[in-house]
Amino acid sequence: MEDARPDGIIPFTVTKEEAAEKYRKKLKDTGFAPKWLLEKGGEEKMIGLYIPYYVFGADASGHGKNRGESRTSAGSDTIVREYEMEYDLTAAYRGTRFDAAEAFPDCMSETVDTFDPKKAREFETSYLAGFYADGGNVDEKVYADVVAELVTKDIQGSSFTHDGIKFKTDQVTPEIQISSKKILFPVWLHTYRKGDRISYAAINGENGDVAAEIPADKGRYIKYSLILAAVFASILNLFLTISPTPFLIVSEIILLIFGFSLRKLAGDVYVRENHLDDLGKIGAEIFSKTADPGSAATGTKKTSPWSFRVPGSVRLKGWWRTLVGLAVVAGVLLSGTVIDSVYYGAAVFNIALALWSVFDLLKQQSLLASREIPLFTMKRGGDGNA
Repeated sequence: MEDARPDGIIPFTVTKEEAAEKYRKKLKDTGFAPKWLLEKGGEEKMIGLYIPYYVFGADASGHGKNRGESRTSAGSDTIVREYEMEYDLTAAYRGTRFDAAEAFPDCMSETVDTFDPKKAREFETSYLAGFYADGGNVDEKVYADVVAELVTKDIQGSSFTHDGIKFKTDQVTPEIQISSKKILFPVWLHTYRKGDRISYAAINGENGDVAAEIPADKGRYIKYSLILAAVFASILNLFLTISPTPFLIVSEIILLIFGFSLRKLAGDVYVRENHLDDLGKIGAEIFSKTADPGSAATGTKKTSPWSFRVPGSVRLKGWWRTLVGLAVVAGVLLSGTVIDSVYYGAAVFNIALALWSVFDLLKQQSLLASREIPLFTMKRGGDGNA
């Protein structure tokens, strides 16, 4: 499979220099990119890589039977007309695609997947000269079942109108014929490594769209956070006189915001580290088991916002400080004390927990913006064997 000849290829039209400039702009726009990355980011770290994608087509047909009714008023009477309709349904889907390289994470491949497959040309090895190409190591069957599921759910979630009556097609079980082509798409890949972790950016080699994993700089993040806190405190001081009880409540609200952020981020890191969101790496069967069937994953877009089952212990990692803060606030309020120093002390304690959470947020963000070192099955282009 790895050496199977592609059905087509989209050549690079974005140069390395243009890709590097787009990446640098992405770094600057982020605001919290580390200084070392801003200094080292550039075209010298980029390689041109052809990533194989499966481009799917699906033709569906089915038979449906629905009932409907219409109501019209005639004076004081209501005329109800009931209809029963049988129909044959046909539908065609084109262009759904998934990357065939296990090492290329789905979250990135889908972000830069804004290629126009119509621009694909007949494959010739000469297009690979000067570039690398990944052979691909994900079987198309992994994705074919997903395409069939998406088509089925799209049809069953549709409706049509006939003679002013709306009919739903939710009872149609379509027969689906799936076809696929393997096309090489151009990507500029920028990698940077820190320790045993690696982060990288992918730039669409056809139109320049950028997907990048960018860690946050601790110093800059803390500096801007302190500036924002000082501005916020100054505004409150100008317009409000904060008494002990509101001050305590505000401190808990701040801690809650950090708690919710950490809870979500801890879950995102768990999903990333265990590849739960990477269909090509873990396969359709495991993917469906790790996804929450009650989530919004029934759309026809492959980027549907899947919700994954994350253990409660993982969520608690980002949540326990908030629970401690809530317990302290409840204890103070329920105690009935009127001593201001108790309220202020509890508020300062909550703020300290919030600052502690900032460092955890940065740590989790760094994990989310990096991953284990991927292994592409790359071959150098232009030698006739790529």
